[in-house]
Amino acid sequence: MRQPHYYMGLYPYTYSAGLTIGTKVSDKIINGNEEDIKNWREVLNLGSTLSPMDLAKEAGVDMTNTKALEETIEFIGEIIDQIDELCEKLGLYK
Repeated sequence: MRQPHYYMGLYPYTYSAGLTIGTKVSDKIINGNEEDIKNWREVLNLGSTLSPMDLAKEAGVDMTNTKALEETIEFIGEIIDQIDELCEKLGLYK
């Protein structure tokens, strides 16, 4: 209850959408090619001239279905698994 903005408007949706788009774009920048980087720079140059959905589309992230969200959840799950394995190797679990 200390974070009242969590309960205002569509905050949880916009936070989740932003995390999803950011995760997908970062994957394209890290694992993609020069075209992906060029597309991201073009999106940055667009600023706020397009709607968030259109900016995501320009960045190569389709938010009109659940695929990007599902892939992001899978990616975060893989990170958690890696952290869990590392903690176990370091003997941090009792």
